[in-house]
Amino acid sequence: MEESRVSRLATRNLNFYYNSFQALHEITVEIPANRITAFIGPSGCGKTTLLRCFNRMNDEIPGSRHTGEVLLDGHDIYARGVDPVDLRRRVGMVFQRPNPFPMSIFDNVAYGPRIHGERKLSRLREIVEKSLRQAALWDDVKDRLGKNALELSGGQQQRLCIARTLAVEPEVILMDEPCSALDPTATFRIEELMVELAERYTL
Repeated sequence: MEESRVSRLATRNLNFYYNSFQALHEITVEIPANRITAFIGPSGCGKTTLLRCFNRMNDEIPGSRHTGEVLLDGHDIYARGVDPVDLRRRVGMVFQRPNPFPMSIFDNVAYGPRIHGERKLSRLREIVEKSLRQAALWDDVKDRLGKNALELSGGQQQRLCIARTLAVEPEVILMDEPCSALDPTATFRIEELMVELAERYTL
């Protein structure tokens, strides 16, 4: 029998609304730690809405509201006193299409640590290299960290976005169809990377 795993994320009777439209209905689910968990369903069924509940990205949408609970390590992330910015550091997100910032490769990865107060250049260099290595991109870009990230291929841009997420040391990485805009070769590399990341993170 397979060893049981500790739940990292969970929902309890979660309902979500965009104004009067109900997008999620009584969702109760457990997400085990250090595993890849996939939500499968047709377009428009609420997969992205559910993912965005896990780091409160839906808070940015006027008229949105929820009932029920969303738990991270057993604590309700919608409780009073929870800082959404800190939550999004703990629960990072990679989107359908690569969205690197129009700045250098180095500055893309260093962006999050700088936002959270890291100013020491030597430490930023360590974080950038570690994150790019974890995202299997270091060997491709180590000699051109000052180049604009928009010059990278689509697959490289998506791995850069993963590195940018890893740079703030999240506990959970949400991925919203991260390979949908990539060719088969780039998709295979991202899928291999996800398996490796699941040893250290919850995906």
